Amino acid sequence: MSLRQLPLYATAVPTRAAAICCWALCLTAPHPLRADAEPAKDAASERGGSFAIGPETGLVVPLSTKRLCPAGYQCIAEVGWAVGIDFSYRWGNGIGLGFGYELWLLSANGVYEITVPQAFMGLLEYSFLPHRATHPLIRARGGFLMLGPSFRVATIGGTAELGAGAEVELSSTTLVSFLVTGNVLRTQAFTTSADGALRATDHALDATLVLRIGFRFLL
Repeated sequence: MSLRQLPLYATAVPTRAAAICCWALCLTAPHPLRADAEPAKDAASERGGSFAIGPETGLVVPLSTKRLCPAGYQCIAEVGWAVGIDFSYRWGNGIGLGFGYELWLLSANGVYEITVPQAFMGLLEYSFLPHRATHPLIRARGGFLMLGPSFRVATIGGTAELGAGAEVELSSTTLVSFLVTGNVLRTQAFTTSADGALRATDHALDATLVLRIGFRFLL
């Protein structure tokens, strides 16, 4: 072998060995993800439908109470507090159906110690953008109403609610909601014995605004 051939021969051996090693590594290495592969689905889309239960509370602000508070008499439905609980089934597309119970504790100006409307309601709600951690929410509820002093029943009637707000996912199973709802109610006529006032005879409806915060736990 000539001296001029020696460098060429000496460099060919390591080059061939390097090529064999690279080929072996390509066979044994894990396949990389394709650039156009689908992104991983988030927790909401993985969850699909689920049952939900949760408490809710809020500030009740009267807008019109002319039926419950006729002219010339003390009002039995002023500012108060709402406390309730809902149970529903929520589909992955954002629609929810369920039912709930809610009571209000309203100041009554001494006519009653406290006025307590209690409602048993059906629920329909829709969450826009349900696959995001924060999403808009609209809700409608309506049902049977009882009203009286300190959890006693002086009259019965019906109630309806329409509200909007937002929901925030704290985790895959816990959400917090912020809602503003308009609530209307109508009861049968009744008399408050403390002042002899005949109430709920005039005007169509009583109306309130409720500023709400609530939690939902997905089961």
